[in-house]
Amino acid sequence: MRRWSLGTTIVLTCVFVLFCFSSYASAEAKKKASTNSKQAATVPLGSTDDPPPANAVRGGTLKVIWPYFVKNLGYPPEMAPSDSIMTLPLVERLVDWDEKGNLIPWLARSWEGDPIAKTVTYHLRKGVKFHDGTPFNAEAARWNLQFQKDAGRLTDGELVKSIEVVDEYTVRITCTEYTSQSILDYGWASFYSPTAFQKNGGKEWARFNCVGTGPFKQAEFKRDTLVRYEKNKDYWRKGYPLLDAIEIRWIPDPVTASMMIEKKDADAWEDVNNIKNVVELEQKGFKVNWGPGMLWALLPSNGKDPKSPYANKKVREALEYAIDRPAIAKTLGFGKYEPLTQIVPSASPAYNKGYNPRPYNPEKAKQLLAEAGYPNGFDTKMLSLEFNRDQAVAVQSYLTAVGIRVTIDLADMGRYFGSLFGPDGWTDLAIAASGINPDATDLFVHFGPRPMTYRWGYIAKSPEFLALVDKALKTYEQQAMNKALQAAVRQAGDDAMVIPLWRAAQASVMQPWVHTDFPKIHSVTWYSHQDWVDKHK
Repeated sequence: MRRWSLGTTIVLTCVFVLFCFSSYASAEAKKKASTNSKQAATVPLGSTDDPPPANAVRGGTLKVIWPYFVKNLGYPPEMAPSDSIMTLPLVERLVDWDEKGNLIPWLARSWEGDPIAKTVTYHLRKGVKFHDGTPFNAEAARWNLQFQKDAGRLTDGELVKSIEVVDEYTVRITCTEYTSQSILDYGWASFYSPTAFQKNGGKEWARFNCVGTGPFKQAEFKRDTLVRYEKNKDYWRKGYPLLDAIEIRWIPDPVTASMMIEKKDADAWEDVNNIKNVVELEQKGFKVNWGPGMLWALLPSNGKDPKSPYANKKVREALEYAIDRPAIAKTLGFGKYEPLTQIVPSASPAYNKGYNPRPYNPEKAKQLLAEAGYPNGFDTKMLSLEFNRDQAVAVQSYLTAVGIRVTIDLADMGRYFGSLFGPDGWTDLAIAASGINPDATDLFVHFGPRPMTYRWGYIAKSPEFLALVDKALKTYEQQAMNKALQAAVRQAGDDAMVIPLWRAAQASVMQPWVHTDFPKIHSVTWYSHQDWVDKHK
């Protein structure tokens, strides 16, 4: 059983998460890739296709509350991370992750990656249909991949030379450059019915209607209130889904949400952004699923403005010295946060043990500011998501103490994600959270040469850092890739590229009768077909 989670807003930036990546699906594939020969992966289907457990109960509606709400159901070019996460029961990818972070088949049953020919070939499952009854086949896959490439929403889409239908259930992508992430990059796209999109008028209709291949179909949508998904009786996994329906309500107020859980008016509360609420409910006997967390960082906007204070490395170093990350993590996290010294957490394969370039030292911060030409400090802005006020205020207080006078710009989700992930960018600083992948490849997703999230060049990256990331992208054996990623992480720290803050907890609080593993794997991986609820009053 697996499912969703969310560390709240966290997840949102996450991620884009919908958009994080892993490595190859089998040891054999990795070994072949390391010798620059073909990467083949015909992976056992595994527990996602196993029959339901004997004690699983069929039927019922899972009633979920969420602190944010889906705005766009089916138009990928405009989807925010929250949209992608909340529509996971409706749409599917070619590949996904298992609980160990291995790449596993989903709509694709197998694949080959050829570093020499620079191709990725996916062999699709037969018998899969979209919710409108039209077939999911190679032409439907090609249409989706091309559509998302043209819209700039296919990861590393700029490396795609052509997308071709080989036969009814085989699609091949030819690249100008092949990387260690190519299989995952293109396999991570979500797939929607081309027929439904074209028949109903395109994007205006698609924003509020989703026709995918998932275990649930869209049944009702009330903007900023409720979305209801009902069982897809023609789902390609026989015997699934177990639930009859999933109902999601928008409850932004944590006090109201907590009361609804305690009064049994909701089955699950996702992406709980107040860890105090989680800990208190856990102590009262409610179930809690903890996810891998989100990586919080302070992002300088210095890639396009050479006159920005943050173009000066000493100023960025001063930021890091000024913030007491262990103290903030303890205060905000109730023992569930990890203070960070680098842009990966300690559990990451890319972690550099013992590397802590700038521990808390406010006097050192003041010295560096004076050396940078700011003996009296300066005024600056910091973009923050509106319900991350506590995190922003905590950082603000430490920066103010060394002379960096911060005005917090609290933004709603539309403006916030539009700034972080869009071409207009942000001014001065942004406090943001990004997803953490089990194999450390989130470094590519968020900070690589062609990132999926912060992709408009507002974060300056040194040639040395980019060279190390490029080396990792051309490394196909996992241990060698880990070493290359470790070197890139250390270089990012040496450069003070961004300021790592803490790894925040992700949590899903639920009633004792709810059975799901979401978000134990990742907030962008929700195996909703396996979720079920015991009979209860």
